[in-house]
Amino acid sequence: MFEQALGIFLMLAILSVLIVVHECGHFLVARLFGFQTPVFGVGLPFGPYISLGRKWNTEFRIYAFLLGGFVAIPELGDETNASNSSEAFGVELNPFKKFPIWQRALVAVAGVTFNAIFAYFLMVVMFFSVGRQVEQTYVSALDPSNPIAKQAGVLAGDDIVALDKHPVTSTHEVIAYLGNRKSTPVTLSLIRDGKPLDLVMTTSPKGKVGMVLGQKPAQYIKIDAGPVETLGLAGSELVDRTRLMVVGLAEMVQALTPDFGPAQPGAPPKPGFKNLHGVLAVVKIGAGMVQIDWRSMFMFTIMISMDLAIINLLPWPALDGGHLAFMLVEAIRGKPIEERAHGEMVKWGFLSLIALMVLVMVNDVSALMNGELDIKPEMKEKLKGR
Repeated sequence: MFEQALGIFLMLAILSVLIVVHECGHFLVARLFGFQTPVFGVGLPFGPYISLGRKWNTEFRIYAFLLGGFVAIPELGDETNASNSSEAFGVELNPFKKFPIWQRALVAVAGVTFNAIFAYFLMVVMFFSVGRQVEQTYVSALDPSNPIAKQAGVLAGDDIVALDKHPVTSTHEVIAYLGNRKSTPVTLSLIRDGKPLDLVMTTSPKGKVGMVLGQKPAQYIKIDAGPVETLGLAGSELVDRTRLMVVGLAEMVQALTPDFGPAQPGAPPKPGFKNLHGVLAVVKIGAGMVQIDWRSMFMFTIMISMDLAIINLLPWPALDGGHLAFMLVEAIRGKPIEERAHGEMVKWGFLSLIALMVLVMVNDVSALMNGELDIKPEMKEKLKGR
């Protein structure tokens, strides 16, 4: 029980730190350019708060619900605009200045930039301390309904190391690579009984070859390279894993999009909104992973930091990407969107995010009650690194 409570506390602390890192990006770049930052809040800006004092013309606050954060930057043209900032936050503001779009854009993108920098920093620390986390995908079985891999010479138990000389480590990478190469010859690089083996096969029209994939336990391998090369390897690893996250996000959005065409015979059911999860799921799963192997905390934190960056870049009102979209429209039109229309879009964008948070919270509670968020035995084996 103590270990579980400690894991949950660590996950909550990690999420809070990542949010503060994000908001520090906005704050520091805004201060650099001379924007007013009347309030820096840790937590969601609702209900009572504790004031930590004022410095640099900024009041620092801690709110009751810590899983959130914000910096009020009224001159950015965000939801804390000129007409309501003083009333909303109870602080006196100086006369507003007009800042060029490029400066406002840099302030808007600073949060996600800091999340990416922090993720890279953690990747470097992980590489230099515990090593690189390596996962090995293997062929657990062959699908009798699709003989392509079997006819090419693939055997159950073969380790998959590359596709067309591109290294792969996860089942998702293999599936995504083959899925993007329908009816195309692919060279499969394997390790069988400790010896390398290359096999060529042509994928089906659906990008499948009849392999059932499995994942071996994660390993942490010390980097046999100099400091400069290790820094480069850490950057490449972060880029590769971020690319997979973007692909996964795109696939999730596509899966949630209604399909008005006829259903394909034998196609698996598409995931729905009930498959969306939020903070509770992240905390529960992350706490379970840390209990099994504390080293997984590195990659878990790195991925959550990049996830925050990617989500915030979406062009949705009330997100950083929404601010950038408004600035793009302003640059094209030569003038900003009317304040009332801008405020309405931000308001409804914010309310939609709140509604989505409620939806995923309900999903999280339901999954928690049903034990769906418990670490499965096969996942425990995968996490037990060597």
